[in-house]
Amino acid sequence: MKVDLDKGLLKSLLIFGAIIEARDAYTGGHVWRVAQYAERIAKSSGLSEQQVFKAFLGGLIHDIGKVAVPDSILNKPGKLTDDEYEIMRAHPVTGRKILISHPLAPLVLDAIGHHHERVDGHGYPEKIPEANLSMPALIVSIADAFDAMTSTRPYRAGMEAAKAIYILQKNRSSQFDERFVDVLVGLFDTDKLNGVIGHSDESRPMLSCPACGPIITVPRHKEAGDTVHCHSCKAEFELHKDNDFFDIEFTKNKLLTATPEIDVEQIEAMAERAPKQIEL
Repeated sequence: MKVDLDKGLLKSLLIFGAIIEARDAYTGGHVWRVAQYAERIAKSSGLSEQQVFKAFLGGLIHDIGKVAVPDSILNKPGKLTDDEYEIMRAHPVTGRKILISHPLAPLVLDAIGHHHERVDGHGYPEKIPEANLSMPALIVSIADAFDAMTSTRPYRAGMEAAKAIYILQKNRSSQFDERFVDVLVGLFDTDKLNGVIGHSDESRPMLSCPACGPIITVPRHKEAGDTVHCHSCKAEFELHKDNDFFDIEFTKNKLLTATPEIDVEQIEAMAERAPKQIEL
């Protein structure tokens, strides 16, 4: 059933993705990048505008269940215990429960609940076989894994993109859908991921805190002379223009509390690109 896509409802959904970014000091831009990878995979696979948008939206919202994961686990700088790992593994189920009543939930529930399932049926949380996995879930699974491998985490530095591509290829047909892995490989080989890898938005490469390491993202409305802060150590930095991008300089100020900023302009831009009608 096709329905008119209410932009207000869509923005309320997009804000959930921004909440996840605000929680995790190390994954600045993660949901934006996953959405960009998912959109490119779907588009290059020849899928319809509706399917491309569902893959894009699923990438933005897939990790919403992590709001229930304690900071001590989410940002732990070492290996998780078995109990902590089980709590982390529950985030797909939690995410579905959080959004189940949202009017636009049918657009994203598969990506939220199934992005850690495997095509061989050995994923989690439900061990669903490939035949029962939807297109958004299959695509977001690959996009999420690629970004997870190439992004810095509390317990390790991100790996080179070429190595992550090799791992995806090695696990095609067991963990990941063959067709969509091959499409991502083609995008990488033709340099069509360059503006996404290492970025938190268009033309906004990620910055690292010189004091403690976690990622600092630069919202669209920020310009040279404005300040940003590290969510982890609360250090404040002034933005300086470095060619087409930004560099940061410590202002010698440390905030008592650092309130995460939601990039309203980015949310507005994402909502504007949505189709007028959508198949629920």
